[in-house]
Amino acid sequence: MKNAFEKILIRAHTTILDTLKVIDDAAFEIALVVDEDRRLIGTVTDGDIRRGLIKGFELANPISQLMNSNPITADQSTPDDELLFLMISRSIKHLPLIDRDNRVIRLVQLKDLIARKPRSNIAVIMAGGLGSRLGEITREIPKPLLPVGGRPIIALIVEQLRRHGIENIYISVNYKAEKIKEYFALAPVSGVNISYLEEKEFLGTAGSLSLLPNRPSAPLIVMNSDIISPINFGNLLDFHHTAGKPLTVCTREFNFQIPYGVVQMRGDELIDIEEKPAHSIFINAGIYVLDPVLLDRVFAGRRLEMPELITSVIHDFSGASCYPVSEFWLDIGNPHDYSKARDNFAALAGHYE
Repeated sequence: MKNAFEKILIRAHTTILDTLKVIDDAAFEIALVVDEDRRLIGTVTDGDIRRGLIKGFELANPISQLMNSNPITADQSTPDDELLFLMISRSIKHLPLIDRDNRVIRLVQLKDLIARKPRSNIAVIMAGGLGSRLGEITREIPKPLLPVGGRPIIALIVEQLRRHGIENIYISVNYKAEKIKEYFALAPVSGVNISYLEEKEFLGTAGSLSLLPNRPSAPLIVMNSDIISPINFGNLLDFHHTAGKPLTVCTREFNFQIPYGVVQMRGDELIDIEEKPAHSIFINAGIYVLDPVLLDRVFAGRRLEMPELITSVIHDFSGASCYPVSEFWLDIGNPHDYSKARDNFAALAGHYE
């Protein structure tokens, strides 16, 4: 007897009526149209069928006439966190996983991936900056609301936190704060409590932590509002606990190439020359975990940048830990970065299509 997944594999000549029966019987809300070698050629949901019937299709028509022949898919080896990010960003509930020959391996459902245990940790998203390096782009809209992949950056961040059990989120706001608040009032994120830390003056990338109404009882996540990454926040918090340091800084490998020949000299003597050498360094990824005790170092009304706080922790506490971000990571800082982020996001999503 076929298992539930096998039941949703149908052929292009299957009638619309029989496809409806398959969708209802399997309770997946989707059917996958495959060829004789199990290669995916389309998908169809009950919504697709309803729209087709409204347009005049008959129940006896083959499903190939109204299937989605260009469905979003992912490679069978894609990590769950990237699958989650892709499904949320593209607003899809089902994602077929395929092998290199486009054969269907299994079907991922969003409801299964988001079943995360709630955590007591809070998160603070720093969204109060001017975004001045973006120039005209942020004249009318604050940087956190800039769209990437059709969604505001900050919405992607909030949903990513929720998927890993972070239900209480504070957003530090200043520049065009009313637009950010209006966005979440009109498009609330289910299962998340959003509160605002309203700066009366610019307090830097850490200063607004002094506005938290209560001291958290557990380590808190602090992150910039211009970062897009499918980082597993649960793993990050577990790492912070195991490392035993009061501060964890997420790092990202950054590769660059010097576009010139680099020379080594001794006085005026040429020792060696290396043409366009490549280098690899680690940079601050803009995501942190702080023990609540560090909030004692953030004073009300005083501007404080995160690098200052990090430096004080390194020198005066037991040090900080580094958590390397191996997932893809996009930063929006200036027009070039923003354009690159949109292109990279589109390329990432397109890779799965």
